[in-house]
Amino acid sequence: MSKSLSRYRTDAFRPQAGRCCYCTVLMWMNDGVSFARKHELSSRVARWLRCTAEHLLARRDGGRDSRDNIVAACLVCNLRRHRGCTKAPTPDTCRTRVRQRLERGRWHSPQVLRRGLISLQE
Repeated sequence: MSKSLSRYRTDAFRPQAGRCCYCTVLMWMNDGVSFARKHELSSRVARWLRCTAEHLLARRDGGRDSRDNIVAACLVCNLRRHRGCTKAPTPDTCRTRVRQRLERGRWHSPQVLRRGLISLQE
């Protein structure tokens, strides 16, 4: 990851209160072991909650590495949001789809859902 992309991810993480822009799960940036211990998660599950830089407009669709095009997203959302799509869905469409799946108890592992790490009130 480039230094500027890393900086944009960090800059997005803070105002999002450390929550994924799509699923609202709590994420970690620097210490997955401590995060896993604090929230009583396995290291395997915690790995999926690592904060990543997500392009609102995908690079393949002309999106750039810029502050206004980068948000903080968990690894799960970053990897799954484009699945099965020939063109990336809009961020709002993706957010709606992810939250519908969360309400049905899907998207994240049961361990994450049981720990209350997701806020569906937003």
